[in-house]
Amino acid sequence: MVRSGNVRLGMWVAGLAGLLLAAEGCKKEGVFFHSINPDSGRPSGGQEVRIRGSGFRNLGGLEVRIGGKVATNVGVVDDETMQLTTPECREADQGHRLDVFVLTNEGRSYRIPEGFLCNRSEQPGTPNNELQRRL
Repeated sequence: MVRSGNVRLGMWVAGLAGLLLAAEGCKKEGVFFHSINPDSGRPSGGQEVRIRGSGFRNLGGLEVRIGGKVATNVGVVDDETMQLTTPECREADQGHRLDVFVLTNEGRSYRIPEGFLCNRSEQPGTPNNELQRRL
């Protein structure tokens, strides 16, 4: 006669082994994000940005959104680098860190929390604008 406690323990160990094997597979084939460079930009957009990490080559077609707005010229350079051109920031987003979303054609999505700072636009009369006017 088999005790139910031993059966449960055996099922738990088998389940744990399966999880460990699955985790090892994810580690080798997973997608990781390490940095965004530069991680801030002008509110008018149009700035080239590189996202560094690993596992990018197998992502397929991509869409990147910064604060909900679609970036342009998105492409995978190599397995560790993707590049894009930033979109224009909404006025309400200026001066705030925005989430960056990477969406694939296969329906997978990745979120980089507060990955990009949309700088504030310079107001007339600020020192930089005043200096430009004098030059």
